[in-house]
Amino acid sequence: MQDGDNPLEPFKRATTATIRAIAGNDELEINFGPGAPSARGQRLRLPLPTLGATGAEIDALRGIGDEFALRLRHHDDALHARYSPGNGPAQEMFEWIESARIASIGALRMEGVAQNLDANLEQQCQQAAFDAITSETDAPLSVAVGLLVRQQLSGRSLPPSAENVVRHWRAHILENAGQHIETLKGHVEDQEAFADLCRNIIADLGLPIDLSDPNENDQSQDDLETVDESEDAESEFSPEDVVLDEDAAAEESAEGDASTVQMDAHADLEEAAAEADPDEAATPMLDEAGRIPININYSAYSERFDETIRAEELCDAEELVRLRQLLDQQLQALHHATSKLANRLQRRLMAKQNRSWDFDLEEGVLDAARLAQVVVDPMNPLAYKQEKETNFRDTVVTLLIDSSGSMRGRSITIAAMCADIMGRTLERCSVRVEILGFTTRAWRGGESREAWINADKPPNPGRLNDLRHIIYKAADDTWSRSRRNLGLMMREELLKENIDGEALIWAHNRIVTRSEQRKVLMVISDGLPVDNSTLLVNPSNFLEQHLKYAIDMIENQSPVELVAIGIGHDVTHHYGRAVTITDAEQLGGAMTDQLAQLFDVAD
Repeated sequence: MQDGDNPLEPFKRATTATIRAIAGNDELEINFGPGAPSARGQRLRLPLPTLGATGAEIDALRGIGDEFALRLRHHDDALHARYSPGNGPAQEMFEWIESARIASIGALRMEGVAQNLDANLEQQCQQAAFDAITSETDAPLSVAVGLLVRQQLSGRSLPPSAENVVRHWRAHILENAGQHIETLKGHVEDQEAFADLCRNIIADLGLPIDLSDPNENDQSQDDLETVDESEDAESEFSPEDVVLDEDAAAEESAEGDASTVQMDAHADLEEAAAEADPDEAATPMLDEAGRIPININYSAYSERFDETIRAEELCDAEELVRLRQLLDQQLQALHHATSKLANRLQRRLMAKQNRSWDFDLEEGVLDAARLAQVVVDPMNPLAYKQEKETNFRDTVVTLLIDSSGSMRGRSITIAAMCADIMGRTLERCSVRVEILGFTTRAWRGGESREAWINADKPPNPGRLNDLRHIIYKAADDTWSRSRRNLGLMMREELLKENIDGEALIWAHNRIVTRSEQRKVLMVISDGLPVDNSTLLVNPSNFLEQHLKYAIDMIENQSPVELVAIGIGHDVTHHYGRAVTITDAEQLGGAMTDQLAQLFDVAD
């Protein structure tokens, strides 16, 4: 095809060449297509600009490619993982600061790249509705730190929407971590030194983090030869701390370390079992209705401000109509793909509904195979049949959708589209479906946090944000009645933080009490539970441990079948039946496959 036939071809070639040059890798695979940008390994997919795209939109698209190329060239994943503080707000802040380092390298070296990165940042902040933030409560601290570091390192002014986040936290950040941030400027090219300083910044701002040197346990081979072979010496040894030249030595060391770990772990378990109270150690049980109880190790500071609410109660009718029209536009734009998906799911599910009949009955549907007998003997009373009830049709499916801020943009749009398709298709297959969402009422704590502050901040308060659980479609509602509600997912100001464990228990307790014989709960999420207000004053794994508890209770004690789909986040570590997709565009196919596989099991 000549350039004159497709005006986008020159853009694609120029962008591809630039990305490869910045990354220093001519083998990079760069594709252009519809949907959100995605990067995996040495492959990058960028959206194509429309023919009427503005200069700012094109610059933003180039900025995505530039950032990808800079990360490939100037970022070491292994080193990053070694210094990583783990999960929660500390990890989020660590990622934002590292992204600031990478962006500043490009901005300081190339003015054109700097402009592209600024345009991309502005677009991202606008999509996240950062320009609408009016208070510190709504401004995420981790984002503010990352943006401020980026400004300090590059010397460039932040776009207006980004500056709106930083201004609420600037004084606090500079007062507590200003010295370490200033020191960062001398280590932009040294990722290891930079990462070490980042950990200090995170600690300066009050987030829980282990400040021990990741390399402090490194030992030379000579040191290892003089180590005493006592239990204490063995317990301090780790094969990850040294590099051994001989394979045999490596195997021997690994075996010794493994045996030590096993012995220590076994001893710890025995000790814990001996000291544990039998009543406290007992596994929680479901109640008489099959509902999951609250974990004794998890609590909320206050549940007074939590809400479970129907979608139509969260905005007026006119807004719901507008949002539904927006969703319909998205569905119409992909009409061919959505229709194909719906038909594919319906065919696969209906194929499982093998019709089974009782024959030789006195009433029912006339059996065509008995017509000859009826002609010969019209009084034959056994010429009818009736269809048997199948377990397949006695099924209810709940779709539980993460409605947090990280889903903003293409992810929540795709989720809304898939929920709409699933609702219609499952209804046609005589399967009841419920569509739920979970988020919080506020950023970084709501009224619960205010109540905690007014009570002089007692330690270990538990969950400090106000839950918002949304019913988009109840199982007994028809799709036609609820279709308008599904558009609410497109309302960006609704998307805040995610507390997955309690949402999972809520969805489970709704479905488990229903009369259907078979119950399926499908969770769609793009990350681990995150609520900054909670994690700042509780253990960093507080929310994640509760999620694990909820999953364990459902998978091991409940009749509900649980399946999870992770968007860009590996959920297979937590859920027994799960699939991870790298792109929201794959969500429809993943949902179809998972549901179809569930019904592959013989009734």
